[in-house]
Amino acid sequence: MDPYQYINSFARFGRKKGYKPGHERINALLETFSHPENKMKIIHVAGSNGKGSTVTYLKNIYKEAGYKVGTYTSPHLIEFNERIEMNGRKISTEELEELVDKLKPVVEKIKDNGPGEPTFFELVTAMAFIYFYQEKVDLLILETGLGGLLDATNIVKKPLASVITGVSLEHTDILGNSIQDIAREKAGIIKEGTPVVTGVQDRDALAVIEKISAEKNSKLININDRYSYELKESKLEGQSFLLRHREGDHEVSQQELIPEGEYRTGMIGSFQVRNAVLAMEVVRLLQEELPVSGEALQEGLLKAYIPGRMELIRKEPLLLVDGAHNTEGMENFVSSLLTFKKGGAINNNGRLYIILSVLDDKDLNNMLKALSQLKEFELIISENSNERALSADVIEEKARLLGIKSKILKPLEAALKEALHSASKEDLICVVGSLYNVAEIKRFLK
Repeated sequence: MDPYQYINSFARFGRKKGYKPGHERINALLETFSHPENKMKIIHVAGSNGKGSTVTYLKNIYKEAGYKVGTYTSPHLIEFNERIEMNGRKISTEELEELVDKLKPVVEKIKDNGPGEPTFFELVTAMAFIYFYQEKVDLLILETGLGGLLDATNIVKKPLASVITGVSLEHTDILGNSIQDIAREKAGIIKEGTPVVTGVQDRDALAVIEKISAEKNSKLININDRYSYELKESKLEGQSFLLRHREGDHEVSQQELIPEGEYRTGMIGSFQVRNAVLAMEVVRLLQEELPVSGEALQEGLLKAYIPGRMELIRKEPLLLVDGAHNTEGMENFVSSLLTFKKGGAINNNGRLYIILSVLDDKDLNNMLKALSQLKEFELIISENSNERALSADVIEEKARLLGIKSKILKPLEAALKEALHSASKEDLICVVGSLYNVAEIKRFLK
């Protein structure tokens, strides 16, 4: 049987019955296999933004240290196999076939005599746990799909650490209408007595995480309390930053802190510095359990790469793609562009084209407000092919009310063709608003 055809036959998020909160089905699936998720060392990562980048930093650092590292992420950009990787190697079609053969009878059993048919994400999550346990990974870095509390990945009982990257308004119809509601969902991955590391800056969100950590007797480390980090050099090829210890926390010894100094990373965008420090703090925290040398850490930071996050995919004109899909993501994107301009990485005399397409559950108004900080740019509004793509007419109306001039060009391929045709080699074209945009642009350029 074609494993992709089988996997894709299950309801996906965004479709009818594609989101079923709770752990009844994933629990029933994994019970047959004696719960492999509880027999591995796991770092569990949740957050509105920065999950993928933090997972990537951790993966590369531990890989450089010689560990066999599994990563489970979503969504995929180009091919499904990206979701399940081991030391950077995507799971093969043959391995997927074997997993489908094992899970198919279990699925039929729970569908007819149990909690019901699992969703696409629940099935794939079960496959990932079974696969990584079979492969005897030293460490699994696990990214939540949606929220945290009711997410299928949250069946894990005792991770080595829970990581919460950032909190922003997203999926409000499911996670809640306030930043506190969403923070509560993300903080659902916090387990009794398990350390928590966060980079959350929003005070209201942080208050929720602090409260839940205290209730769970979990030590909370906020990197913003412990460190200051300053971007030193930012180029399109990479960047460096200075890390310093904050004064005033006399209860923390030098051994409980990342060494001060200059660090380099191959991933661009000023927001990546916070993600790098977050990953470094997790590595420091788990040093006794999973020792990592300073050299492996530096190499891991340098070699970390994630497609679709401030990714430069063409020169003359420059073409950047970024998966910024909510307010915080768009603010990070804008901040990075302004940093590049200030540092001379981008030609200040060139024109800026922004191609925007978003899904229908996003905080569009605040995303557009963040974009407006760029002052001078040409906004091209489009629609990606995802069934949840927001109407370009709706985006245009919102932009008009904010005083942003724009034009509509559909589909994304047409919008990019127009921008490439109009731009000179000194100009910059950016495609933002969704990771689905990135996938479509990459397929088109191939």
